Amino acid sequence: MTRHPSSRARLTLVSLHDLNLPASFAADFVTELVAAFEREGTPQMGHSLRVALLSHYLGVEMQLPQETLKELFFASVLHDIGGISKEGHISRKLTEIPDIFGQKTDFQIFSHSARGYAILNRFPTLRKIAEVVYTHHEFYDGSGFPQGLKGEDIPLLSRIIRIADTTDIILRLHDIREPAELNSFLNIISGEEFDPAIYERFLTMLEARALLPVLVDDRAARELFREVRAQMKDQYYFAASDSLNRFFETVAALIDNVTTVDKQHSQRVAEFAEQIALALALEQNQILQVRWAALLHDIGKVVGNRAIYTKSDKLSDIEWRAIRGHSEKSYEMLNAVSGMQEIAFYVLHHHENYDGSGYPEGLSGDKIPMASRILRAADAFEAMTSERIYHRKRDWQMALHELRENSGKQFDPRIVELTVQAYQIK
Repeated sequence: MTRHPSSRARLTLVSLHDLNLPASFAADFVTELVAAFEREGTPQMGHSLRVALLSHYLGVEMQLPQETLKELFFASVLHDIGGISKEGHISRKLTEIPDIFGQKTDFQIFSHSARGYAILNRFPTLRKIAEVVYTHHEFYDGSGFPQGLKGEDIPLLSRIIRIADTTDIILRLHDIREPAELNSFLNIISGEEFDPAIYERFLTMLEARALLPVLVDDRAARELFREVRAQMKDQYYFAASDSLNRFFETVAALIDNVTTVDKQHSQRVAEFAEQIALALALEQNQILQVRWAALLHDIGKVVGNRAIYTKSDKLSDIEWRAIRGHSEKSYEMLNAVSGMQEIAFYVLHHHENYDGSGYPEGLSGDKIPMASRILRAADAFEAMTSERIYHRKRDWQMALHELRENSGKQFDPRIVELTVQAYQIK
């Protein structure tokens, strides 16, 4: 089998400036990503964003420099990135098992900070943040995990996040509305879980900023969070298209891990889509956008009930509607990120059919964006050549013949022919 030569080396040299990604991109993307993973309609919804709010204002109270506040912001938003699973978000389990001894014996809880470290440590620009994430469950008296660090051996930013993390969980667990009631819970574990000096600054900050009423009001918390996020402009964490491409590949793996039985689905769709884009002789920045749209095309599946995507029983009408709505959820998430509007548009239409029988808008022919037509063929081709709950995988030749069978119906005829030519199977 012969494939079109890869353009990966050239693609990694594309300037982020040429892709029109603003300085707010990193903060916008990671917060929308985390919010999507936590959007389950439970009391834990928005947990990491509230932790980021509390951490940020405590950092301001402690007069941390702006660059440190930025590290604190990203670390607190991403502190539970290792706690994402098919069953839901780790914060739900933490409310069910609030004592440290129970948490240490629960593998998912005990390992989630190490998993978060492993995810983030792949990126040189995120390694400081990875260290903070790794140690955010260490307790001041040494009884925490995973290393049992004690006192000032625990990184300062981890000690800050520890207070913010526990505060948000207690607020939701006990429906606390008054500062005195909150203090009655937190004061017991100051010196054990918390650094007592930092805890005193935390109480001062809560009272001075009157944050408690904001934290228990989801709309007010989201509005205040947007104000804080706007201060976190950054062009360091994803300074090159190569680092951003690898980050999107990591995100794709996280998506597939909780929504499919096949952990490489989005990566393979991206490879197929890139080959088609190359065969079409698209510009380098267009090829890169196609690849990124392919990596992120299923991001809407993380919202809500993820189990339906791996369900072997017959789906209900409600479940089918949820599945058909994933492209719109993907669009909403990506469209909220500055600089991602074009990719969001491609993802929105990746289930449109060439003959107009697809969804969500029933577009046909050239009215479907070219990138979306590429994704439609690449996504179907990957599904056909992989094992699925609803069918056995086909060999490459059978899959290409099926593409041809549906040429002009589901798929753009030109894309079908170029795909067949690229893989040289008759």
